[in-house]
Amino acid sequence: MTLNIDDLIERLASQPLDRSLEGLEWDVARGIARRSADLKTGAALAPVRVASIGLALAIGVTAGGLAAASTVSAPQQLSTFSVSAHLAPSTLIEGSR
Repeated sequence: MTLNIDDLIERLASQPLDRSLEGLEWDVARGIARRSADLKTGAALAPVRVASIGLALAIGVTAGGLAAASTVSAPQQLSTFSVSAHLAPSTLIEGSR
């Protein structure tokens, strides 16, 4: 079966439209205006986003530094085969009893 593109286009042209195109131009213009407003809002909130990321980073570094300092300041007698070692394989496998 041979399909001729011209025949297909003629058949398509003879069919009625499935929806009205009235107002399509206004819908597109409204969509563009909405997108432009969203971009302007995003650009206005960019400094707030950067500040919140910086604040979160500062809090994380401070909390991590304090946790590391408290771990270093508490001397512990750790040995490779010690039962009191928190990261010993036996305590990790068994868990807390």
